[in-house]
Amino acid sequence: MDVDLLKECGKTVSFSRGQSICREGETGHSMFILLTGSVEIMINSFSDNPNSLGFMEEGSFFGEMSLLESKPRSATIVAASDNVVVLEVSETDFAMLLLNATSITYRLLLSLNNRLNQMLDRIEVSDKRFVYQYKRNPIYQTVQKMDVRSFDVIAKKDPDYVWTLLKYLSSSLEKLNHEYISQLQK
Repeated sequence: MDVDLLKECGKTVSFSRGQSICREGETGHSMFILLTGSVEIMINSFSDNPNSLGFMEEGSFFGEMSLLESKPRSATIVAASDNVVVLEVSETDFAMLLLNATSITYRLLLSLNNRLNQMLDRIEVSDKRFVYQYKRNPIYQTVQKMDVRSFDVIAKKDPDYVWTLLKYLSSSLEKLNHEYISQLQK
């Protein structure tokens, strides 16, 4: 990872256990890279019945979906350990980071893809047909086959397509979160 570029694009912020780093429904103007500690991902955090989607460890990204989609945050992220330190990357630096650091962009793509596949695994338990149809999407299949070399070639030839892939994964993850919530409410 290009640490020097990251340092230019962000600032470090510390949180204590239980503090919210970002809140579901708020407008996002930054993304975060978890440098130390762990965080919990909560949906429906504003209701009497919040749901945990799990935890993220050091090196994970979050908050990027708001920047990719220009939509309110889809989850609340809460510090799950005593000393959580994140690198906060502002909205204005986000595009520069993605264009100038393909290794970081690739890690972001992998992170979104991993979250998407975890959510598909959760949904598949009760709706195999939905997951089967989803996995037939050509963009989904392209991302599943992508490795760092093919990503690098695509990023150099067509940076707009990389942006399209990131937005696709972000949008899909948001839709799957809503599908998962609706299954929980049944």
